[in-house]
Amino acid sequence: MKLNQFLKSDKELANRKLSTAQFLLNELLQAEIEDCNFEECIDLCLSAAEMFKEINRMHQPAPVTQLHEIASRFLTKGIDVSVVSRGMTNEHV
Repeated sequence: MKLNQFLKSDKELANRKLSTAQFLLNELLQAEIEDCNFEECIDLCLSAAEMFKEINRMHQPAPVTQLHEIASRFLTKGIDVSVVSRGMTNEHV
C-alpha cells in the first residue's frame, strides 16, 4: 500500500498510524515476549491491528484519489464540484 493512494488530507495521519503500528510490533512487542507478558503482547497486537484497519479504511484506489485531487483543484478555482448519484428513473425500473 503506497501513501500516494491516500487522499492528501489522510496521508499524514496514515503515515503516523503506520509508524506507530511498526513501533508497537518491532520495538515494544519483542520486550514483552522476552518478559513472557503475553497479555501485553495480545494488547499490543490488537492495538496494531486496529491501526491497520483504520489505515485500510482510509486507503483509496488510485482513480478515486485522482478524482478527489481534480475536484480539489476545481474548488480552489471557485468551482464547486459535488458527487451526483444516478437516481432510479422509470427507464430503469
